[in-house]
Amino acid sequence: MDNTSSLVHNLIAQRRTVRAYADTPIPDAVLDRVVSSTLEAPSAFNLQLRDVVVVTDPELRQALTDSSGQQQFADAPAVLIFVGRTEMWPEDAEEILGAKADYVRGYKQQQSAGQRRQAAIIDATLAAGTALLAAQAEGLATNPTTGWNDEAVKEIIGLGGRDDRSVAVIVAMGYPDPQAEVPAHPGRKADRRVDNSYAR
Repeated sequence: MDNTSSLVHNLIAQRRTVRAYADTPIPDAVLDRVVSSTLEAPSAFNLQLRDVVVVTDPELRQALTDSSGQQQFADAPAVLIFVGRTEMWPEDAEEILGAKADYVRGYKQQQSAGQRRQAAIIDATLAAGTALLAAQAEGLATNPTTGWNDEAVKEIIGLGGRDDRSVAVIVAMGYPDPQAEVPAHPGRKADRRVDNSYAR
């Protein structure tokens, strides 16, 4: 195993969900690197039908806590909200796709609204997973969450009433509180790997 492979595997193995954060701001350069790497995540047809809303404003973070009951949103210096873009055809599709635009448009036109939403949520979730590792590489702790009110979150971030946007994942992010206990590895079930088929 070369050094790069070892580094990636170690980042994955060392990451823990953290809910207690130090009162230390994330430098802009560090935050920018995390978000830049996050946006390198793959997406269907490279349409990039996901946005990352970076919430550092204390009032907005408190509003997220008030609407969800999750104190970590107010405590963490940054909250990343991963939004799936469920519109049929984004404005910049031709710019992104070039000669493949007509082919992809034909495929997208055959999708139902539910299928488009599912695809956008998958794209946003892939980005969220990438963000966890990018943050870990910078010494930042994270906690991906699913316990919040979708419409309330959309209202807070300026998407109230929009049915072409869906919140997929919200990640609290910051430097871990040095006074807090580091969570032990919770364990992983070995039988979650299935080779080839459940029927075999």
